[in-house]
Amino acid sequence: MTIPNAYNPEYGYRYQILCWDNYNREYDHCDYAKDKGEKVYLLKEYALAYGAGFRFKTITLPKKYWRE
Repeated sequence: MTIPNAYNPEYGYRYQILCWDNYNREYDHCDYAKDKGEKVYLLKEYALAYGAGFRFKTITLPKKYWRE
């Protein structure tokens, strides 16, 4: 399986959080995170909200998107 591409990246964010879609068998956009602390927090919150059976992946966006 290839690494998913960024889906419509936004400026000001460093990470993109993706969620595995079992139906389409691909990663879908979930959220963005500005730093590592926010990324860890959001992953924990989404894991609680979505429940067991869901997988999440983060990708680092290119540096040109890190600053607004």
